Amino acid sequence: MFERFTRQAREVVVRAQEEARGLDHDWIGTEHLLLAVLHRPQEPGAATLNRLGVTAESCREAVRALVVRDADALGPEDADALRTLGIDLEAVRRHTDAAFGKGALDRPADPGEGRARRGFLLGRTRRRGRPADAAGHIAFTPRAKKALELSLREAITAEDKHIGVAHILLGLLRSDDRLTRELFERLGVEPGATRDLVRADARSGKAA
Repeated sequence: MFERFTRQAREVVVRAQEEARGLDHDWIGTEHLLLAVLHRPQEPGAATLNRLGVTAESCREAVRALVVRDADALGPEDADALRTLGIDLEAVRRHTDAAFGKGALDRPADPGEGRARRGFLLGRTRRRGRPADAAGHIAFTPRAKKALELSLREAITAEDKHIGVAHILLGLLRSDDRLTRELFERLGVEPGATRDLVRADARSGKAA
């Protein structure tokens, strides 16, 4: 599939890894692909988001807030699962904060742990992707891979020979996982309506 990517689209994929590293994440998700897209504001799709008031900076802040919240709360489905076992996650956190200080569960057991960091409750963030390998490669999450596959479908539907930046964004806008949906919601982006705008911009760019 990657042989069909334009040079600009390939650069987006490479930039996504840099974005993940910059946020100290050991996975590449849809959030990092979106950040990488926004670093090419002159491209159809990214330009559409810019017109809607979405920038790389606003997206990065939304990603930070969303990922920290997910890690800190473990997500509602995790809390529900623990409650079925008779464990009240919030009660545990309150008692731990009272005994050891606020945020005790979020602090690393050993300051020397560095990137592996922040204790067992935050292990969720490490499980989103895979650890970087010896060469420093960071793995794509299944949701990021799906978004890239959807970008191919978008190119085929538009009868385009190559996959460009706009196709990657269209694939992201079609993503149905919770994190991606909530990220667009935080950015004030309605995926369905925005897809129409991106497609229109891509057609205009092609005509030009």
